[in-house]
Amino acid sequence: MLFDATYRESKGSALDEFITRLEALNKLAPKPTNFDVYQGQLVMLGVVAAVESYFRTIFRRLISVDPICQQVVQKKDVSYGAAMHLSKELLPEAILERVSFVGRESIVASLRDYLGVKGNLPPDLELAIDDYARVCQLRHCAVHRFGKLGASNAIALGLSDHSNLLEKPLKLDYVSLQNAIAISTGLVKSINNFLFNELLSRIPPEDWTGSYSQDRVIFRKYYYLFSDKVSSNRTAEPRKLYAQFVQQRL
Repeated sequence: MLFDATYRESKGSALDEFITRLEALNKLAPKPTNFDVYQGQLVMLGVVAAVESYFRTIFRRLISVDPICQQVVQKKDVSYGAAMHLSKELLPEAILERVSFVGRESIVASLRDYLGVKGNLPPDLELAIDDYARVCQLRHCAVHRFGKLGASNAIALGLSDHSNLLEKPLKLDYVSLQNAIAISTGLVKSINNFLFNELLSRIPPEDWTGSYSQDRVIFRKYYYLFSDKVSSNRTAEPRKLYAQFVQQRL
């Protein structure tokens, strides 16, 4: 058996899980003085996988608890096997089975189709998604072409700048790997902040009282989905963040 039957879902947020995985991957990154290109590519693949895992985790949990998300996906199909064997908390994972978060179109479409996000995305989030989409193109080269640049990847990255590099191998170095990691981290944090604010803003104003003691149940439900409790830049405690929310929104 190649899978751990004793594994239990983490109690931390999707962001906490991502940061923890990123720290583990960074330990595997080759040192700048003795950089191994293939090892660097493997670390980059792991980082993109960690981003995708973040998306799946936060989408699944939001679908489980948020009424609007539930309404958006109520007509989505799941397989019979998933319906039979997955718990209620994990069932939304089956809805996302055919979704891939490795490009701009899929990320934006998923935000709209599964979480009900409407309107234009903030410019900083648009930029973060575009930057990450380029990292995904590098990942595609590493996974499917052993690092070589294909025509579709060159078009996505900008054909005028990359046409003379077709079928050339990816020359990943320490700085470019760290840039890819920083871009991936920036996307996750931008998405995390955006969704936290977006979902709180969708709760009807009349559901809030302005009193933490009365609103704590609903506020903490979303707070713990998005909070950062493992990095050096941790999220403020619920009561303090609630006070900021009340001041800005109510």
